[in-house]
Amino acid sequence: MDSQPAMLWPAGLLSTAGPLVLAAQIACLVHVVKTGRPYWWLWLIFGIPGAGLIAYLLLEVRPSLGRVDWHSVLWSLKSSRERIALREQRLEESTTVKNRLALADELHAAGQFDRECEVLEAGLRGAFKDDAQLWTRLAEAHLEAGRTAEAEAALARSSATAPADVQFQQALLRARLLGQTGHTAEAERRFQELMARKKSEAPRYYYAEFLLAQGHDGQARALLNDILLQYRRGTPVWRHLERRWFNAARQLLRQRGAR
Repeated sequence: MDSQPAMLWPAGLLSTAGPLVLAAQIACLVHVVKTGRPYWWLWLIFGIPGAGLIAYLLLEVRPSLGRVDWHSVLWSLKSSRERIALREQRLEESTTVKNRLALADELHAAGQFDRECEVLEAGLRGAFKDDAQLWTRLAEAHLEAGRTAEAEAALARSSATAPADVQFQQALLRARLLGQTGHTAEAERRFQELMARKKSEAPRYYYAEFLLAQGHDGQARALLNDILLQYRRGTPVWRHLERRWFNAARQLLRQRGAR
C-alpha cells in the first residue's frame, strides 16, 4: 500500500508540469516572433522541450531581464495622448533642446507632423536659432507631412559641421528628397552610398520605400524581408539599436500585403 503513492507521484508530477511546459513553450514562441530572435530557437524549444526551453530562457530571456528599463516599460503602457501631454508639461517646465526633441519624438510617432513642426520651429530662436539637430528634425517632419519644399529649405539651414550622426540623418534626408522630387538617378546613387556604410538599416528601409514608389515591388519586398532576416541574425546590441527598423519593415510588408 505504501508503494502505490510513490508510483503515482511521477505521473501526477508530469500531468501537472505538462501544461506548464506547454504554456512556457508558447510564451517563448511569442517572444521569438515579437522580438525578432532567430527562428532556429523554435526547433530547440519544441524539438527538445526540456533542454531547449531552459537554454532559451537562460541565454535569451534572462539576460534581457537584467537590462529592462522599467521606466520605459511603464511609459510605453501610457496612451499616445498621455505621453504627449506629459512631454508638453516637461517642456513648459524646462525648455531644453532635449525636452523639445522628446516631445517632437512623441508627436512624430503619433503622426502629428504639423504640431511637431510647430514645436521644433519654436525652439529655433536665440542661442538655438542655428541648431543643426533642430533644423534637421524640422526637415524630416516637413518631409513626412509631404511638404518637400519646406523640407528642402529647412535642410539647407542645417549646419554642415553637425555631429556625425546628424550628418548621417541629413544625407539620408537628401536622398529621400531627391527621390520624392523626381531626381531618381541621383537618389539611387545616394541611397547606395548610405547603404554601403552599413551604419544602420534606415537607408535600406527608405530605399525600399523609394523602390515601392518606383513600382519595383519585388525588389522592395526582398529588401524588407532581408532587414527582418539580418535583424534576427544580429547580436543583441544590433537588435536593440535596430528594433525601430525591424518593426517598420514588418509593418510596411503587412501594409503592402493587404493591398
